[in-house]
Amino acid sequence: MITNVIRKTFRNMITFFVLALVLTGNNMPLWAKESPCSLKLTIIYMNDTHGHYSPAKDSNGVLGAGFAKAATVMERIRKACDLEGRTTLTLLAGDMFTGTAYSAVFKGKLGVRLMNAMKFSAMSVGNHEFDYDQSNLIKTLRPAMKFPLLSANIRYADGNLVFKPYVIEKLPDKKCRILIFGLTTENTPELTHPRNVKGLVFADPTNVAREIVEKHGKDKFVIALTHLGVEKDKKLGLLCPGIDVIIGGHSHTALFEPVKLDDTLVCQAGAYSQYVGRLDVDVKDGSIEHYKGQLIKLDGTIEEDPRIRSTLQKYSSKMAPFFSETIGSSDIALEGSLSAVRSSTPNPLGILVAYVMAKAVNAEAGLINGGAIRDGLKIGPITNRDIYGVLPFQNLVTKVALTGSDIESVLRRSLELPERSGGKLQTYGLRHEISGGELQIKEVGSKPFRREDYYSVALTDFLLAGGDGYTTLGARGKTIVPDGAPLIQIFSDFIKDKKEINQNLLDSLVKR
Repeated sequence: MITNVIRKTFRNMITFFVLALVLTGNNMPLWAKESPCSLKLTIIYMNDTHGHYSPAKDSNGVLGAGFAKAATVMERIRKACDLEGRTTLTLLAGDMFTGTAYSAVFKGKLGVRLMNAMKFSAMSVGNHEFDYDQSNLIKTLRPAMKFPLLSANIRYADGNLVFKPYVIEKLPDKKCRILIFGLTTENTPELTHPRNVKGLVFADPTNVAREIVEKHGKDKFVIALTHLGVEKDKKLGLLCPGIDVIIGGHSHTALFEPVKLDDTLVCQAGAYSQYVGRLDVDVKDGSIEHYKGQLIKLDGTIEEDPRIRSTLQKYSSKMAPFFSETIGSSDIALEGSLSAVRSSTPNPLGILVAYVMAKAVNAEAGLINGGAIRDGLKIGPITNRDIYGVLPFQNLVTKVALTGSDIESVLRRSLELPERSGGKLQTYGLRHEISGGELQIKEVGSKPFRREDYYSVALTDFLLAGGDGYTTLGARGKTIVPDGAPLIQIFSDFIKDKKEINQNLLDSLVKR
């Protein structure tokens, strides 16, 4: 009797188990799932290289060591990790090009070739990837990439994804899988010319991240490869549980140690190829048991990878005849660092660029966003390479008529932006001051300021199209000269004509 009862009970248990499998299909009951992943992982990362493939000093004398030294560091780390049994990933968090003469000439092709040779695992889409038109990115650069280009929050107007949203790395000798997904700043239409992203929709990154993690992140180690900025990365880590590591870019922040937010680590490696980031994580049963992060300075102690150096020399030689040409000189240093030109404090180089724009289209005033200026000019000869370093973007100079009230609104917005924001304006021909926290404009050109009067203002097609959020310029301005000559050509011609930039010239502009 007891034996029959046992047999019956056992049959019932088997029946229940089979029935559970049938009812759940491929979705195994929670208690039957594999245990969460365990692995030893090293992430090598860079971000915001902005075309700084070769060693170069900015206007502050800060050395960006370039990709040849970065390649040496990356290969050393990989070899050491192989010996230790660690898995490695090599990631770039957006804005690979735009910022140097290399970008202006090769429009990202050189950067892709170098990244292929350096064995990058994945890259997220940054806002500056669109600077040479979305067709260049999607039809020319992406097919040449031997690594996935990721962004989960960019779609066409019909809802279809533009880029691969994520990849899942399956490790053959381990049960663990790694989910890597990309996110791009939703402000991209303000940070590149709107025509470059026409027909594209940039969704809220946090909502997209939640959806991906909930749908695909179970029993995986989750990496968000973002181009949002460090503050938004921190918010993402808090608002989207389930992300283990955020490798970020956009804000050019050098995080010498990872920022830990609950169970999420946030990392970023500065900008301009000055550092290579390394993050080691030991994962056990789905949780980070131990981690260590650092930024490796690409200094004089590191040798250049001969293959990368040879490629750069080959491409540099193609540019040499044009970019080595001397077009003028300067007897003063003009600072063009991020902190100098993206400031409410007038910057001599920014004033000079705005002046050149105004003179080119016979306008009473000129406006240039600080984010358009990417380097300074040193004392001595000025070459075409220097000019492309200062003004790497393909901006056209336009002329519009704006009321005094509109100009006041634009200047007030610039002043309210935080320091180091690319939307901070440098101006020529607008004599104004701040008194008691209030903006007071005295003159526009040589005319007294009146809110109801119209004034002619030179600006770039980027600003006219609402770039950096200046929608007033396009909505209210009456275009007089649409899409004129390229700013870089106008600035180059000015220097050729003047032959020398000196203090007397700058003093006369500041007084205006």
